[in-house]
Amino acid sequence: MTRQVLTRVNQWLTNNLRGVRGQVRSAYKIEKVLQEEEFPPRRVYLATANNHKFILKYIHEINYDDLQDINNKLRDGGDHVRLAQDTIPEQSMFVFEYFTDHLLHLAQKDLPTETRKKILKDALQGIAELHDHDIVHTDIKADNIFIDWKSGQNGITINRVQLGDLEDAAYIPPGSHMIGKQAGNWMWRSPEAHASGPVNKPSDIFSFALVCIYAMHRRVIFAVGDDELEDGVDRLAIVIERQISYFADLDGLDGLFKYLGDNPWVRIFEVTRDGFNKENPRRPFTLWKDADEDFKSLMSAMTNFDPEKRITAREALKHKWFEGI
Repeated sequence: MTRQVLTRVNQWLTNNLRGVRGQVRSAYKIEKVLQEEEFPPRRVYLATANNHKFILKYIHEINYDDLQDINNKLRDGGDHVRLAQDTIPEQSMFVFEYFTDHLLHLAQKDLPTETRKKILKDALQGIAELHDHDIVHTDIKADNIFIDWKSGQNGITINRVQLGDLEDAAYIPPGSHMIGKQAGNWMWRSPEAHASGPVNKPSDIFSFALVCIYAMHRRVIFAVGDDELEDGVDRLAIVIERQISYFADLDGLDGLFKYLGDNPWVRIFEVTRDGFNKENPRRPFTLWKDADEDFKSLMSAMTNFDPEKRITAREALKHKWFEGI
């Protein structure tokens, strides 16, 4: 957002604090600024209308029409996806229902296992709904899973769970892929997304597996602290080493290499693979002692290094680990 545009938006807000008009509702009263960043442009406001809370979010003009198209595709069959409830076109803003929290924060609370599973199953349902329409989220992470909850005498009650932040989502027709972009956040990204594609539905599934591990074990397993960056080591080098250590096997790596073709990142994966030895052994997730066997089975199916062999969202919903949820 240029300084000129930023000034224009600030002036508009100053002039419209009492009533912002949307296309559906006649007025939103802006209560406060939730996020405000110049680069990349990010402006999020809490507003009210008819005694209900809403989020007003600036959408970059470049993404506005594409995001509106995606919202329209999902109107019928997107119950677990956080869709815009209204728009303010002249200010390039979308209006969303207010949710209490997101999973990145809520997962740190003392939640029962069944509650965590229910949240994850609802979020996975949102991914399935996207994929049913050939829409790939490309930025699956814990803070993009929105949860409306309340606390009572019996603990936390979950009212709704929806997958949100679709600004980077893309409609990818069958037979096509997204290539040339390191899609998603580096801590939640799939191996092929690190390599700038081809990215498609399996990339969402890999990222969601990392969300599941975080939700159940409260660990962002690919987070890399500054204290780990010795001798100029790049964060991504550590992330890729962990990905291979935890989830790769020879068949999966071979499948990934065929999938990537002549992508220069293949050599990076090969060098990393060859760096494991007796002094630096792999630590497969399937051997982790603090995860139950059904969970390991599901995570293994979702993190297969060969994207073409990963389980789909619909298949994952039928997995034994989700039985009874």
